[in-house]
Amino acid sequence: MAKLRVAFVGGGWVSCNRHMPAALKQPEMELVGVISTERRLPELDQAALTAKFGFRRYGTALSESWVRDEVDALVIGTPPDSHHALVLEGLGLGKHLLVEKPFAMNVAQADAMIAAAQAADLRLGLIHNLQFAGAPSKARQMLASGQIGDLRGVLGFQSSNHKRRLPTWYKPLPLGLFTDESPHLIYMLQALLPGAQQMSAYVGPPLAPDDNTPHLVSTHFLSEDNISGSLHMTFVGAVSEWLLLLFGSRGTAVVDFFRDVCFVLPDDNGHESLDVLRTSIAGVSGHLLGVAASGVKHVTNQLDYGNEEVLRRFTAAVVNGAPLAGISAEDGRAVVEVMATLNRAAPHVADA
Repeated sequence: MAKLRVAFVGGGWVSCNRHMPAALKQPEMELVGVISTERRLPELDQAALTAKFGFRRYGTALSESWVRDEVDALVIGTPPDSHHALVLEGLGLGKHLLVEKPFAMNVAQADAMIAAAQAADLRLGLIHNLQFAGAPSKARQMLASGQIGDLRGVLGFQSSNHKRRLPTWYKPLPLGLFTDESPHLIYMLQALLPGAQQMSAYVGPPLAPDDNTPHLVSTHFLSEDNISGSLHMTFVGAVSEWLLLLFGSRGTAVVDFFRDVCFVLPDDNGHESLDVLRTSIAGVSGHLLGVAASGVKHVTNQLDYGNEEVLRRFTAAVVNGAPLAGISAEDGRAVVEVMATLNRAAPHVADA
């Protein structure tokens, strides 16, 4: 295989602003075309996409002849409730697949896709990208080097302001926006807490009759090493923030996902006045220095958020037989299991 020939399924914001730019930077990938719906395809600026990414094909179905003859792999960037059918169709056509999170709507769908990929001897990967962004990568390095000491706990937190740019299709999902966005923090917690078991789950009431997004979701984990982790997501905030805290014996690493910033709050010893002041200085200076480094990229939409590494790993898996480390279908299934437990904890959601 000279180059991995790829088509993108969806054509929405995440495909055009995350998947395609990351794929363009892969020397072993050839970008072939875009598959979108009959309604959406005319809305795409095909001339601009062709000029930027070199696409030569556009279509509305995987059954089109050029998909069969000119494409080796598909990158699925459609809403999550479409993944199962598209993946099975793509595997039936003999295509390798890279799928946006969440992998599936329930565990049965995940198992069916995994079984189909194994039977066809095709690669099936997940876009679990944030774990490879600069800030979480730096936090893991701090942990591995001993800078923050031994890991004692992990906290994932999200506050969401609904005035920000959001997809149009999330409200009917089992837990609305949580279904779409929670996989990022779930797979981060699972990566940091090997073998973690979900110990509790709370899901609050929905935001509105036509929006299944809960006010609050909270769940707790315990790793095989007896380290606790927790996830808290609220969807009634006036500020949108995604944070991950790694509590170490010598300090706490703080990951700010939106700004791609990581800094350390040192051990505050006896929590005396000078200790508190030192913590404040470390927090303010660490965050400001990080924002100074990443701010221009954030404003100009150049932060990659780990997508390039996902595309690199997927390409290496297909072309060279490398493992899908951190982005395997099994990793996606593990996230879906957690989400299924939370679905069952929600009084307004039918058993998934």
